[in-house]
Amino acid sequence: MSIISSYLGPIHSAVLVFPLLALILAFPYIMYEYRHYGAIPLIRTIIVYTLILYLICAFFEVILPLPSRSEVASSSAPAMQMQPGNFLQMIRKTVDFDLHDRSTWKETLKNKYVYQAILNFILLFPFGIYLRYYFRRGFFTAFILTALMSVFFEWTQLSGLYGWYAHAYRTFDVDDIILNTAGGMLGWLMAPLFCLLLPSRDKIDGTAYERGTRIPMFRRFLAFVVDFGLISALEYGISLLIPDNAFGRMFAVLTSLVFSVIYFTVMPARTKGYTLGSALFRLRLVTGFRRRIQPATFQEYLVHALLLSLCIAHLPHYWVLCQDMKQITSGAFFNFWKNFQLLTQVGMFLFVVEVLVRNITGDRIFFYERISGVHNESTIKVETPAPSQAGTAPSSHSSN
Repeated sequence: MSIISSYLGPIHSAVLVFPLLALILAFPYIMYEYRHYGAIPLIRTIIVYTLILYLICAFFEVILPLPSRSEVASSSAPAMQMQPGNFLQMIRKTVDFDLHDRSTWKETLKNKYVYQAILNFILLFPFGIYLRYYFRRGFFTAFILTALMSVFFEWTQLSGLYGWYAHAYRTFDVDDIILNTAGGMLGWLMAPLFCLLLPSRDKIDGTAYERGTRIPMFRRFLAFVVDFGLISALEYGISLLIPDNAFGRMFAVLTSLVFSVIYFTVMPARTKGYTLGSALFRLRLVTGFRRRIQPATFQEYLVHALLLSLCIAHLPHYWVLCQDMKQITSGAFFNFWKNFQLLTQVGMFLFVVEVLVRNITGDRIFFYERISGVHNESTIKVETPAPSQAGTAPSSHSSN
């Protein structure tokens, strides 16, 4: 039981670390998926994140448990084991196995060298499956990558966890590389059996490309976060240069508002529909529908920017500003800021309602887009892997 616990411990640690690493990798993963495919299929997300969890588990199996640095420094480095097949000799010396005597089977499986050999064999078994199923690597390439992964694990031990320890705290064993690689290649060979119930990588990609021609709210939201993040950074920089009071914050909000209008007007006008955020997430601001899609005019971009900046993007800024101004005003001025704050609350409520309604109806053209005539278009094109079906389909407008 203690042997099993020694191998389950690293897996338990990996499961604890996984949520934090998954959160750190979430935005890069989302950006990659939207830039390449325009959509994030659930099945791909499951495959990618199970791969990440598996790699963490495998790495932790190699390095854990970690001894203290002083303990390693006070001991001598373990000798490298460079004789292929040495584990077989050790098994013969320590195991009394009789194929016809079942009572010896259990004791054989509990043997240290047998147990280690089995675990080393299955360590990279899932890696081979992923290489063939998801990464679509051939036998020779998978063999090289699996062997390199195993060498990396052994080098991690040999280097004393990249110099953290004075010397290696585990034995570099050439048999581990042989068993790891053999297990990984068996995984590659058996991948079709494990993936009978899963869609092919081509099908996953094809579905993503097809969905990428449409624009979900979250994709638009991320593009806006990037764009408005630049504007907010400018506003923050200005706030550092002016007095920290209600009038100073009013000036910062006005500056942010002006820069927002300029940014969402000039940038797409000069780049034929692109802002930094829309370019990152493969979107473009255009006018017209279907075959009549074209870059908008400067005046259309200006109306779009005014409505977006004045009526939506800065509503939270207005609310905070009103809260500040109510504290330093009285009488008619106080009533003005109070009513203005109420108006901003109504505006935020109506915008949330519109978002919900448009998600339900599938019509993703917002009021400010209908008024200005400017809306988002996906620049993702439908791609199919088969040469006979090659070609691209025209991208659609921002309905989902």
